[in-house]
Amino acid sequence: MKKAMTLFASVSLGFLVSACGGPELEDADGSTLTTAEQAICEGYAPGAVCTFKCTSTSEWTFVGGVAYGQCQSVANSICGRTAYGACWSR
Repeated sequence: MKKAMTLFASVSLGFLVSACGGPELEDADGSTLTTAEQAICEGYAPGAVCTFKCTSTSEWTFVGGVAYGQCQSVANSICGRTAYGACWSR
């Protein structure tokens, strides 16, 4: 029972941190995104879209139907270079 409660607490804390502005950047390190830009990154959940910018001055692009773990590689492929930033949004 104690192990189950510890697991539950750990998972709950992870969801809480993610929900409180801790963007879940998938493969990108996100260090280049400003705080305002990170606000669009809501984390992965069913129905989330891969969201990315090719450069710091480009517009955000949204692509649905991307499997978890593939957002950064899809963004890089579309950009033709390493994307400036990539994350999940809902």
